This record gives sequence, structure tokens and C-alpha cells, in this order.
Amino acid sequence: MLNNFFSLNGTPNEISSKTDLMNIILAEDEIKDILFRPDILKPKKDHPRIKIERKSFNNVSFSKTILKNIDFTSCHFEDCLFIGTTLENCKFRQCTFQNVNTHEINIKKTYINPESFINNFDKSDVKKSNIAVHLFQQLLNNSRDEEQSDFARISNYNFKTWQGRLSRSKYYYKKPYPITTAEFYIEFIPNYINRKVFGYGLRLRNFCYTFVAFFCISYITNWIHWKDYGMHEKDFPIYSFCPKTFDFTANFYYTVDVMTQLVDSQFQPSSDYGMTMLTMQGVTGFVLFSFLITVLINRFVK
Repeated sequence: MLNNFFSLNGTPNEISSKTDLMNIILAEDEIKDILFRPDILKPKKDHPRIKIERKSFNNVSFSKTILKNIDFTSCHFEDCLFIGTTLENCKFRQCTFQNVNTHEINIKKTYINPESFINNFDKSDVKKSNIAVHLFQQLLNNSRDEEQSDFARISNYNFKTWQGRLSRSKYYYKKPYPITTAEFYIEFIPNYINRKVFGYGLRLRNFCYTFVAFFCISYITNWIHWKDYGMHEKDFPIYSFCPKTFDFTANFYYTVDVMTQLVDSQFQPSSDYGMTMLTMQGVTGFVLFSFLITVLINRFVK
């Protein structure tokens, strides 16, 4: 753990040339306590790419350095500094980052899975939200530019998640700037609801959880108030229907009909209360399926 998130621990060894760094990387599995000074790290003309595999970087700084045409495979970065670092035409395959400062990082033409950074920031440490928001914004822009749709979806979800945490940072810790109570609630509450209930329209499982929850609520509500709905059949008799006696099968058909319009249960409430509940459940189902369309578009079209 870095004692100061913007500086390395202890007294690191300053490296002033690419050759010295590459010699260390070739000789050691764990590269640690290094401050890399050059402005750029890139391969020589006769070698198109630098390839680094199965290395661990600990307490290493690449701040204000351009990393260009480098392939990292199965590497782990911990307690490192990428402050103002530019990743250009690099590849990070099966790499992980933990407690790495990516302040003002720039990412372009790079292959990198945003999930590599999932555990980089402590979710409870909202003071670093501004850094995380910038990181996932860079990952999102890079993924879109490189037409990496799956990576773009993951980046976008985490970008929006950290935006919500950034609102907490601004309100509770005044970082990077303070906001009023009204501004906090306007920013945070819609973000929180959108994440938990709809997954920002990016996660199918959030929709499934939400739909099942609302379906169960509607089913139980219809069960309790079945007799108050004044139910009758529309066009022809249904075997499971009885207006005075609750039937689980009839209620299931009716709830599916109201919330999805995928079946015609042939059941129609006649009381004002029954029509009110039908309207509320129907609108809820419409909203949920609108979000389902958004999720499917984000997953399979964009």
C-alpha cells in the first residue's frame, strides 16, 4: 500500500535509460522500487514490439512516460504510479492492477480489458473517485475508438458507477470541489437507482432481478386483492377462472398478461380499484421492457 498515493514508498532506484530497465525486467520476475525517468519507452526500430510476460511490478513509477508498442501478458501492477502516463498502441492481456495511481492517464489505440482495473480502487475510498472516473472515461473512449464493444460496455458501467461515488466525494469530502445538499441528491439518487434497478441499461442481470421482483410483488398484490378486482372473463370461459375463489394458475396468467402483454389471459377487472392496479402494473411492465430493449441494444447492437 502506498503511504502517499502520489509518490512511491521509500527511496526507489532511479532508472535513466530503457536498456537498464529492460535488463532488470529480463533478470527479475518481480520488478520493484523503480522510478523510470525517460519520457518514452518503446522498442528499437529492428524490433517492432517489446514483449513482457508474467512479471510483477511493485512500487514502480512510469509517471509522465509514453509507453508505446509494448505487449504485457499476465503481468500484475501494484502500488505503481501511472500519473500522466500515455499508453499508445499497447496490449495488456490478462493483466491486473491494484492500488495503481492512474491520475490523468491517457489511453489510445490500446487493447486492455477494463476488468483489469476492477480491484484497483477500494470502493469505499470515494476520495479517489475523480481519478477512477477519468480512468474509466479513457478506457471507454479507447474501447469505442477501437470498436471493442464488450470492453466499452464494461467501461461505461464502471464510469457511471464511479460518477455516483464522485458525487459522494464532492458532498462529504469537498473533493474535487464542494456541492450543495440539493446538488448531491439530484446527482446521486438517480444514479444510484439507475445502477441498482436497471444496471444503467448495460447489465441484463439487473433487469432480470428487477423484473422478477416486480412480478412477485404484482403476483402477491393480485393474490391479496383478487376478490376486490371484480374479475370477469372477456370472450370465452377459462377453466382455472373463478371470480370469487383465488386460483394460483389464473393469477399467474393474469399477472403475465398485465406486465408483459405476451399472453391474453381473458381476465378483466371491473372495479375502479382493479383497473387502477391493472394500469399501474401495466405501466411498470412497459417501463421495464423499454429498459430491456436498451440493454439488448447495448449488448448486441452497439
